[in-house]
Amino acid sequence: MAFPTEDRQRNIGFLYSNLLLCLFYVQTRPRRPVVGLSLPHALCFHGTRLGNSQRDRVLKALLLNANTSQTVTDRLVATVLARCPPDVQIVGATAAFGAPYVSTRAAMTVAGHAALETVRAAVAREAQAGRPAFDVCHYACFGEPGIAALRAEMAFPVVGMAEASILTALQLGERFSIVTAGADWPGMLRDLMRRTALEARCAGIGVVAGDALALAGGDGGAAVRAAVEEVIARQSPDVVIIAGAALAGYAPALAPLCAVPILDSLAASFEQALALGRLRRR
Repeated sequence: MAFPTEDRQRNIGFLYSNLLLCLFYVQTRPRRPVVGLSLPHALCFHGTRLGNSQRDRVLKALLLNANTSQTVTDRLVATVLARCPPDVQIVGATAAFGAPYVSTRAAMTVAGHAALETVRAAVAREAQAGRPAFDVCHYACFGEPGIAALRAEMAFPVVGMAEASILTALQLGERFSIVTAGADWPGMLRDLMRRTALEARCAGIGVVAGDALALAGGDGGAAVRAAVEEVIARQSPDVVIIAGAALAGYAPALAPLCAVPILDSLAASFEQALALGRLRRR
């Protein structure tokens, strides 16, 4: 059915005026990273406004390190910034008390308390400064101590390393292996597998030789590769998770050398944190 000439002209004029308005908006708006400024979003026929202030705001993520090592926090932040979209702000937070690197059950217990206090302090600091609230917390500790308390208290999603990387692994294969740093971690991770009823899906756990904080310095490539190759040979997993803050950033170099997918727990949890942060704002 053809539109009357008058209606057609009105529609053409309406489209043309909207297009000019969009072009003017793109040319004159401040040059800052935004979300949702593709033409289909900006050209809003039913809203007469361009974009959405909630959608345009930079996504703000709190990266939580439950260890007391600021060096580890700095490395975690630098690693995620290397893959960070331009519309995301990362704020690092280091536990004020506890172990330099969480690697025992006792340290895990203390870290749960420290994590809660650290996030509380970060939230209060942003509020007192009049800055926007966090959209999501990226909990960059594979043991995720105190994560249930954080989720119960905070108004934003809290994404943990272990949950996010395991969920990702389960979408890539039937069975996964975990490679981590610290002699006590296999027992603690087996507890996690029992709590989450994932024992049948976990092919096994391997340990990288060496001190965790030394590995966190980025010089443990050979040791990490040896541990990954051993679990692949012994456990025949479909996917290998390189787990924990100390081993963050090693996966990309190893992935092309291995016969199965290699997941970096920091990268997997970061991507899921961004996804949940964006979903929460829609």
